[in-house]
Amino acid sequence: MASDDTHKAWDRFETDIKGVAEELRRHYKDAGTAKSSEQKAELNRSLEQLGRAADSVFASLESATRDPEVRTRTKQAARSFGSALAETFREFGSEVDKAVRKSGSKQ
Repeated sequence: MASDDTHKAWDRFETDIKGVAEELRRHYKDAGTAKSSEQKAELNRSLEQLGRAADSVFASLESATRDPEVRTRTKQAARSFGSALAETFREFGSEVDKAVRKSGSKQ
């Protein structure tokens, strides 16, 4: 049975990862309204790098255990994370398209 300290550590991790997700959303929204394509490109690069790092972490977790339940949950978490990133890229692309069309119609 896990100790209280272990539960607290995982609770803290959950809170921290939710905070990171909120920050990513905020940066994404800020970049969506930003005029600078450089800022948008930087966010895109950051999200791609985050995706590669997450792939590595999840692959390590999956190979670190022989427990099929842990492997299944790791794969599920990796898919969820990938879906969240993919949706962010789709939204980001849509916002860029809107901004380009809007700026093109002003000319």
